[in-house]
Amino acid sequence: MVNVNYYLNLYCIITFNKIYDFKVLYKGDNILVSSDNTNLKFLKAFSELLKTRSFEQIKVSDLAKKAQLSRRAFYNHYNSKEDFLRESILIIFDDITKILNNDLLYEEVVLREMLSYMYINKEIIKSFVCFFPNIDNIIKDYIKGMIIHSEIPDLKKQLETAYKVPYTFALDIYISTIESIILNWIDNDFNEAPEEIANYINSVVRI
Repeated sequence: MVNVNYYLNLYCIITFNKIYDFKVLYKGDNILVSSDNTNLKFLKAFSELLKTRSFEQIKVSDLAKKAQLSRRAFYNHYNSKEDFLRESILIIFDDITKILNNDLLYEEVVLREMLSYMYINKEIIKSFVCFFPNIDNIIKDYIKGMIIHSEIPDLKKQLETAYKVPYTFALDIYISTIESIILNWIDNDFNEAPEEIANYINSVVRI
C-alpha cells in the first residue's frame, strides 16, 4: 500500500510554501507539457496502466514498455516508482498552481482556464484521482492553501458575512463546495464543459 501520508505532506509543502521548483512548461492551449518529454511519456503510460492495475502491480518494465522507452531511461530520471509518482504529482499540481497564480483573486477567467487544463488532461487527472484512496483530503488541503494565500480582499470578513458562521466553519463550507463540484465532475468523466463547471462554482459559492 502506498504511504498516502507521505504525499499529503508533499502537497502541504507545495501548497503553503508557494515557492516552486517548476518542472513543467505551460502552454496557452492548456496541454500538460513536461520540460522533459521522457517524463511526459512515462506519465501518460502510468495513467493508462492505472486503469487496469493497482500501483503495486505496475512494474518499472511495464511502464517502460507502455511508454516505449527503456528501463534505463526510467532510472536515469527516477530512483523508484515512488519517486516517479512524486514527480508526476508535482507536474500536475505545479501546472495548476501556475495557472491560478496568474490571478490570485481567482476570478472567472482564471477559473475557466484551470478547469480547461483539467478537461484537456482529463485521462491523466482521472487516473490519479481514482488511484489515491483519500484524494478528497489532498484536494481539499490544496484548495485551502490556495484560498488562504490568495488576494481575495477581506477573506475572513467576506466568508463570515456570507455564511453567517465563524471563519473556520465558513472557510470549510466554501472549500468543500468547490471540491465537491470538481470531484463530481471528475467522477462523471468530465461530461460538462469547463465553462459550465465554472458557472456552477460561481453560482453556489457566496463570495
